[in-house]
Amino acid sequence: MEKIKTAFIGVGYRGKQLLQLLQTFPVFEVVAVADPGIEGVDISGVTCYNDGDDDYLNMLDRHKPELVFVTSPWQFHVRHAVQCVKRQCHVALEIKGGLYLGEYQPLVELAEQGKCRVYPLENTLFRRDTLAICNMVNAGLFGEIIYMRGGYRHDLRALLLDDAGNIGHRGKTESVWRSKFYQCENGDLYPTHGLAPLCMIAGINRTDYFQSLISFASKPAGLLQRIKDLHGDTSVRITMGDIISTQIKTEKGILISLIHDTTLPRPRSLDFEIQGTKAIWQGDNCRIYVENVSPDETWESDCTYIEHYESLYWQQWGKDALLHDAHHQGMDYIMLKVLAEDLLGNLVYPATLNDLAFWTSVSPWSKKSIAENQTIFF
Repeated sequence: MEKIKTAFIGVGYRGKQLLQLLQTFPVFEVVAVADPGIEGVDISGVTCYNDGDDDYLNMLDRHKPELVFVTSPWQFHVRHAVQCVKRQCHVALEIKGGLYLGEYQPLVELAEQGKCRVYPLENTLFRRDTLAICNMVNAGLFGEIIYMRGGYRHDLRALLLDDAGNIGHRGKTESVWRSKFYQCENGDLYPTHGLAPLCMIAGINRTDYFQSLISFASKPAGLLQRIKDLHGDTSVRITMGDIISTQIKTEKGILISLIHDTTLPRPRSLDFEIQGTKAIWQGDNCRIYVENVSPDETWESDCTYIEHYESLYWQQWGKDALLHDAHHQGMDYIMLKVLAEDLLGNLVYPATLNDLAFWTSVSPWSKKSIAENQTIFF
């Protein structure tokens, strides 16, 4: 079997998840990992590079991997990926960067010159239900798409704060760097989980593009309340609104609603809804209504529809995906399988670096819209 010589830059929480899952794929040969704070990584035959922030360069030069997973903190993604591409390495790039407009441009240009592939690791593109809904839309079941909704709705207070209520102090975790964004920014920090599948379903950044965007931010109270409850401190500065609501209109007239909601109590949700001229689907409730098919004005379970329009990915690899990737309901497994098949020349990965730059542009645009209280026109 042909092996893909693989390395990792960054093996924190997300990196360890992917590293562990890769062990179920014989095609990936992990030869080295690099992280200045590395600990808890024990893989036979794998060299660890942890001598400072730039030791990953030694790893790249010595091992010459074919593929590098960049799973470092957001602010280092482009820097690390650029160094990989300069060395003719393909890159599996974790979500998310896009911290400012044009951030990805140097990487886009280098990748095109060097003919290196950069794979955005947006796992929600590989969810069983969103892939099936995409097939339904392509088959015409929904008619013309009019409205879509999605979001990142995940209570992160236990990550951002330690048990004593101190922000950014939860050991050697992403809390240390991720919490800083909540103390200096105000916008949709993490749009891709909700937006990427919507773009795939409606062909946005292929046959349709953004026309305008406006964002609103609620007051920041969730983190402050938790801090106050735990140790009574009321002097901590939080700038990030608990709810960031972004409305986007496309050139073809589709309305998209995105929500960023990470500092209030709630069950985890991607809040998907797809509404067209013939049907509507709500992901959280696993329900669908198809005009002239469903009982009049009555929701149905989406199970039989998902099965009927099952994606080829899930038909081929769904059982193994659920067996090996219970944490993310199989979508990480499917994502890695498609990535490997693309590198081996058997499939085409469904997203590009340009897509990632497009999705993540919502972050800086939303910050600008909120700060200036204006609609952004593209």
